[in-house]
Amino acid sequence: MGLVWVPAAVAVAGCLAAALAFGTRFRLRSATVPSTVTGLTVIVPIRGVDDSTEANLGALLASVVPVPVEYLIAMESADDPAHAVATRLQERHPGVRMSIVLSGRAEGRMGKQHNLRAGAKQASYPAIASMDADVRVAPDTLAIGVAHLTEGVGVAYFLPQYVGPGPAGGRLVALYSNYYYQLNMGALALGRSVPFITGGLWLMSAEARARIGDLGRFATTVADDAAIGRAVVESGLRTTLVPRTVTIPFERLGLGDGLRHLHKWLTMLRAEGWSTYLAILVTWHPILWAAVAAIVVGLSGAVALAVGGLLVAIVVRLAATAVLHRVAYGWSGAWLMVAVPLYEVVGVPLLFVRGLFSRHVDWRGTRYRIGRRGLIEGTSPVVDRRG
Repeated sequence: MGLVWVPAAVAVAGCLAAALAFGTRFRLRSATVPSTVTGLTVIVPIRGVDDSTEANLGALLASVVPVPVEYLIAMESADDPAHAVATRLQERHPGVRMSIVLSGRAEGRMGKQHNLRAGAKQASYPAIASMDADVRVAPDTLAIGVAHLTEGVGVAYFLPQYVGPGPAGGRLVALYSNYYYQLNMGALALGRSVPFITGGLWLMSAEARARIGDLGRFATTVADDAAIGRAVVESGLRTTLVPRTVTIPFERLGLGDGLRHLHKWLTMLRAEGWSTYLAILVTWHPILWAAVAAIVVGLSGAVALAVGGLLVAIVVRLAATAVLHRVAYGWSGAWLMVAVPLYEVVGVPLLFVRGLFSRHVDWRGTRYRIGRRGLIEGTSPVVDRRG
């Protein structure tokens, strides 16, 4: 009977390890080795706009950077609503070096990376940064990123946090990203080089660009963050997680669209292989596995043991989330973590089972049929659900 607790024990141990990593390593320190950056090109690959786009780009243009910097807003055509926003920002910031890059039709390639490639080709400086249009930075964020591009570092990237308020689907997406993906993947990355990055905001050194070559290679996969991280590590350089948070507003999604958004992310994880997918299912969800064990043990009559085991898992999981808020997120929006037990017991089984059989993701009006490691095998148009 004790074997039924093994998955829960593994998940609890993983949760404790992640909390320990954040509690001891998420500390912003001055770089001990001078940065290799002499100039920076910041590229914002964009398609469409939302309520926060103009403010986010405005905050980016207000960055205080210790090296020469230029900003390239890259989109497929001047018909994109982002073109009007970028044009207004150019007029409001005449002293900032900023250009609009038109990339042309993506033609079956991943739109974000297609736009990034076009921007990189027009970059004036060999070191580049990529920022999603929904990311909000502080005035010193880029400067901190530059400081972390030290000798041997190929990419430095930031931890994103979804912040509210927002509708139910946006809260669901935030729940998964803030407390599961960022907690666990961030813990793996703290203090070591890993073959993946988080793509909201990252900076790539001139040396990494020279070794990797044309960034267009990443437009053939929907798992571009993982592909970029692998390429950097395979080139002999390191990835580094900057212990600093950038924010993203809650997605403006209803519950159904929020579920579809999570389904997209889980499909991308499934594309990394069965072993990765199942390891994530087991190690990220202590409450789920404790609940399963509690049901089995409770039916055998050991009700006190069942309740006690489940309570331990809940306390550990919420404590890990509290550590994440204390050291990385701040306490604003911490109310969201009360939904963690319900998400694990109800949402995780449904989402992960469905993800096992999915082979496509939808992004901005295009359906991508994907193979191993997220490689795009074909595309077709779909109704744009903004997921």
